[in-house]
Amino acid sequence: PHNNLFFLLSQLVEYLKLKPDGLIFYLREACPNPNMPASAAPVPPTHPSVSVSLGEALNLGPLNADGYTPDPVGAGKSRLLPMDTSVYESPYSDPEELKDKKLFLKRDHLMMDEVELGAGNFGCVKKGVYKMRKKQIDVAIKVLKSNNEKTVKDEMMKEAQIMHQLDNPYIVRMIGVCEAESLMLVMEMASGGPLNRFLASKKDEITTSNIVELMHQVSMGMKYLEEKNFVHRDLAARNVLLVNQHYAKISDFGLSKALGADDSYYKARTAGKWPLKWYAPECILFHKFSSKSDVWSYGVTMWEAFSFGQKPYKKMKGPEVISFIEQGKRMDCPQECPAEMYALMQQCWTYRWEERPGFVAVENTIRSYYYSIAAKPENGPDTGDRAKAALP
Repeated sequence: PHNNLFFLLSQLVEYLKLKPDGLIFYLREACPNPNMPASAAPVPPTHPSVSVSLGEALNLGPLNADGYTPDPVGAGKSRLLPMDTSVYESPYSDPEELKDKKLFLKRDHLMMDEVELGAGNFGCVKKGVYKMRKKQIDVAIKVLKSNNEKTVKDEMMKEAQIMHQLDNPYIVRMIGVCEAESLMLVMEMASGGPLNRFLASKKDEITTSNIVELMHQVSMGMKYLEEKNFVHRDLAARNVLLVNQHYAKISDFGLSKALGADDSYYKARTAGKWPLKWYAPECILFHKFSSKSDVWSYGVTMWEAFSFGQKPYKKMKGPEVISFIEQGKRMDCPQECPAEMYALMQQCWTYRWEERPGFVAVENTIRSYYYSIAAKPENGPDTGDRAKAALP
């Protein structure tokens, strides 16, 4: 990968750690150590074209037809990391493509499938392909119903303008808007679907380590938003989409707000239809939203993830949730959630927003824990006998 793929040194370390032998590519030829005594190990020939085959010299079996050693057993089944996917970098990372980056897209550059990926009050989401200058990319197209009111259209345009400014590997990127037979928002494809549904369907297969990995990625996306002074206002497992089992992206910026340079919070003018069970006390009581209120929502999203997609505050109505929180009560630790992760949830649910950690601290905590368990076997004592699930 190119150097600019890695935002942190820790990401490079993680990438190399999960590759065979800690290398980006398999070694094509053995590298003998001249300082080792000759009796210590059989020294392979200097080039695979000599009479004694490299495979025979090392008792590895026959060489491939090209004279190189075969890939290690199971190497082809190594998991696809975020950096290996087509949606880690922006489609506009190529300077040639960047020349064409605009909010409004041409209809003849967009091919749309009739099959719906999902539907809602606003309209539906369809699969499509967007033709760029040098390549084609898979996209998800949010199609607005033609009978929707102007306010709905205005809200979608607002969402598009917000998302178009954001560029991070852990956020669903907005490619642009197309005004044709309907208003269409064109976004990166994340074919794995919402996190809550995936976890609910794979409850007996997903490991604790895998959940921590995905929630760490969400924390990196939220840290980016915090740095950009953006408040999401609707962070929940339903709005975390999977590219694959090991790669999550934050989506749905319909309620998001960009704060002014000197603002620490946003005050909503109207209540509207709000996801109260994910909201911090100051959001519900005073309509105040900030990155710290997003941290509270992140804690609820963590609870959903470690509960394998269960709904938070079961059977409680909005007023009951408010009363429950006001009494100093919090949701119990999910059955198979590590104590360290529940402790982080509780920090996210600190009542006073000033005392809550920010996403820099949250990301650092979950990263440290993830690295501490990532080296353990997937089916170790803290993960049971679960096998890895695989997305299509």
